[in-house]
Amino acid sequence: MGLFNGKKKPKDDWSTMSTVVKTEAKLQSLGEITPSRRAGVIYRNNEENAFQSNLKSELNDVLYMGEGATKTAFEIEDDDRGMRWVVLEDGNFGDLVSSVYTVGNAIGMNGGADNLLAAVFELYFTGTVEDNTYRSGLRTYWIYRYDRKAFYPFVPTGDSEGERDRPTEARLGQDLRKHGLAIEKSLTEWMGLWGIPF
Repeated sequence: MGLFNGKKKPKDDWSTMSTVVKTEAKLQSLGEITPSRRAGVIYRNNEENAFQSNLKSELNDVLYMGEGATKTAFEIEDDDRGMRWVVLEDGNFGDLVSSVYTVGNAIGMNGGADNLLAAVFELYFTGTVEDNTYRSGLRTYWIYRYDRKAFYPFVPTGDSEGERDRPTEARLGQDLRKHGLAIEKSLTEWMGLWGIPF
């Protein structure tokens, strides 16, 4: 896994994260993309943080209680790199994005802002975007970095660090920006993230 560095900016994440909803809807209406039912939030766990040490119960309250609650299922998993994931599943992409935002916001607002690394969405291409042709069934991850307040595409080609399709990522970044996704401008900040548990 690449290292994520930097300070969390005070700006709210929703204004940027919500661009994924519009971009996905546009591309799906064109028959170019199919979203997965899964997404995740990755963070450095802090056992001394009361909210994080009781995260399952806290997220049950946050996700399932009150007005606007979704039916998004979630599990908490540790990866082999010492990071913790909240893996979410929902057949409604808008609800999935909303739940991802809710989880990240809850962790951040309860003393964990500096622990948040990224939100990760899994999508599959089914055709072309703009003038570029992507192989049918191409699995991509759209990674949102909390410290950069921006997305970038990640196309792993294997499970080992460094195994990724950078040319496809670069083309995707250009195409997705044209369709409204808030893309990280600096390619050096497009960190690889291997070991995604979905």
